[in-house]
Amino acid sequence: MSHAAYLLVGESFLQTEAVARIRAEVSADSLSEDSFDASSDVQEIITALETPSLFGGRRLIVVTEAGRLTKAQNQALEAYLRAPSEGSALVLLSTRSSPLAEAVRSCGVVVALEPPRGRGLVGWVRERSRARSLRLDDRAVQSLIEGTGTDLRELDSALEQLATRHDAGALISAEEVRKAFGRHAEERIWALTDAVSERKPRESLTALRRLLEQGDDPVFVLGALAAQVRRLLVARRHAEGGPRAVGSALGLQGYPAQKLHKQAGTYREEELTSALQILAATDLDLKT
Repeated sequence: MSHAAYLLVGESFLQTEAVARIRAEVSADSLSEDSFDASSDVQEIITALETPSLFGGRRLIVVTEAGRLTKAQNQALEAYLRAPSEGSALVLLSTRSSPLAEAVRSCGVVVALEPPRGRGLVGWVRERSRARSLRLDDRAVQSLIEGTGTDLRELDSALEQLATRHDAGALISAEEVRKAFGRHAEERIWALTDAVSERKPRESLTALRRLLEQGDDPVFVLGALAAQVRRLLVARRHAEGGPRAVGSALGLQGYPAQKLHKQAGTYREEELTSALQILAATDLDLKT
């Protein structure tokens, strides 16, 4: 049963799939659908809602970033929702609660779309793999999560890649998953170590937060960070000899040696030594 309004609160990939289901329910085609965001003129949104479809059926009006709508925009949409058009379905997407929730409930539904975590995420991946006629055991699923992170869109894309490479019913091993997606985890770590090496605290915290939110093992992240700080310390101690001396000490050549030499030059040796001590203490705390 379709409704006059929907408020979808939560994860973006789950929102995308929910919008697809709503689109099918209201039988809207691409020519009967319009998208707006929080920067749009609210009167344009309402006009679109009240304009009949040229092809029959109902129109689908999607508003992203609904949690960022202004008070005036919310008031205008609340007024519309008191007597919504029968020929349109309004879909509001938000990552957080919206003042429009009560108004939406009066003529539609509010749906919380929380991403699965832990064992729930493992089950989600296995269900999606079965839908693509793939067979992954728990070790393979865990390797996929470790390789791509916990972002649902990334996980679904990874499963799609596996499906294009294998016949229906294929059994996918953990080793094969690691070969295909292990580099993704390394690239996420590099974003953190590069930001730290370049003394960019805001970017460092953003990269660290993303790693933890995507389910990367904190001990693994800490180990990678400590390894990079050790490289910086070695590079700092050989900095006076230039990039060649740094490269010789660390087994690097060309650009990587030049880059590390430049990065190490922004730190004092005692800063790096202190950082290693803090990382070692943190590692001990995590493991006890």
